[in-house]
Amino acid sequence: MAGGRYRILHASEVAVQPIPQYLSLNYADLFKIQRVKNPFPLRPVSFSRLTSYLECPNCALEQQRRRSKREPRHFTNVHQASLFAAREPDPRLVGTLLHAVVDLLHDPDGPIEGEKQAALLTEPDVLTRFIRYDLLDALREAGKLKLAIFFDEVAACEELLRSTLLYPLIKYQQELLRTGSTIFAASERFQFKLLSTGNTFAGHRDWGGYVGLVGEFDQIRLHNYSETRDKPAIMEFKKGLGKKRRWDKWALALEADVNASTASSKAEDLVEPGLAHAFQLMIYWLAFQTRWDIMGRVLAARGQVDELPMSLHQELDLIIYNLHDGCQYQLVPNDLQGALLAVTNCIFYANWAMKSGYAWQSPEHECGPILLCRLVPARSRLRNAMSWPEKPFNASAILCAGIHCRAQKDNYPSMHSTNLLLK
Repeated sequence: MAGGRYRILHASEVAVQPIPQYLSLNYADLFKIQRVKNPFPLRPVSFSRLTSYLECPNCALEQQRRRSKREPRHFTNVHQASLFAAREPDPRLVGTLLHAVVDLLHDPDGPIEGEKQAALLTEPDVLTRFIRYDLLDALREAGKLKLAIFFDEVAACEELLRSTLLYPLIKYQQELLRTGSTIFAASERFQFKLLSTGNTFAGHRDWGGYVGLVGEFDQIRLHNYSETRDKPAIMEFKKGLGKKRRWDKWALALEADVNASTASSKAEDLVEPGLAHAFQLMIYWLAFQTRWDIMGRVLAARGQVDELPMSLHQELDLIIYNLHDGCQYQLVPNDLQGALLAVTNCIFYANWAMKSGYAWQSPEHECGPILLCRLVPARSRLRNAMSWPEKPFNASAILCAGIHCRAQKDNYPSMHSTNLLLK
């Protein structure tokens, strides 16, 4: 919390913290947040599910849950790259592998001992030898056999090993040494309950309800600015920034220089973080609120409190870390209150639409032909603590904003976000 009034709780402390679950954290009476032990009765949603629905509601609703394939019992060498046309590996698998290696370097309960972890994070030669000779066994011991098979194929090509793993991980190691940051947590799950208030939806005091949200922090750091001041930061790892989504193109169309025909504006790949990245980081801001230690205020009130006012403006950095080139992008909302209000509105709208069964095919998405709009019977629509307009839900207009990213080559190129306006 701003001013260092609160400390951060570890996941183990959050699990055993004797704070009553009915206690709500109130943010300027715009929304509330509660801690939950078991989110499944709330039918929770995640960021990936929300964004997949916004991209194409039909695909998000029609996709059936698939059982994950069992890991092979015995590890075998698989060298089949020559049988396929492309030599470049799948970037998604590369990103997953890089993320898994970063987690191994910080996991206190993993296959790497503490002293060796310290050496891997400080000495480039030790890290290079570990990747070449010991990473395969570490992945197998950690139970990540599919990634071990993939790494074995990558390691068969020296040039591919250098560009895919060695260079990104050396840059990651150097960045940690340069900033002197402390890794507080890695790959940690979160779960919380988001509640609306009478001010969440302007002019509609009867709208709203609650939404259960689940997800995972890639990494939580403590930036050491001085001997007495540490600032937490949420790091989201990406292997590249991906392609422009539909709302990214709309955001570009809203900018002042929309008439300027440039190659960068017509390109499909993102050169700077887009609106989906900002949306994800804002959800992390909401989830991080359950990590503040507020037990002191509860004890001061002798437990006779069911709601605590919390500050919107906090010392918390939201950062996208591009594992491909080591660049970092910090989200800095121009209007934090407006951005938080728009994000909460988007979460409530999308959650209601998904659970109500509204679906249509996005014109820019490659999926099978269906009816443009399919409505479920009125009696089966979600009405728990909600009252919504009787008209088809338009997910294509739910998340449109102006994002301006300043491409400065400094430690944290800032990603400035406007209000994330809803249309």
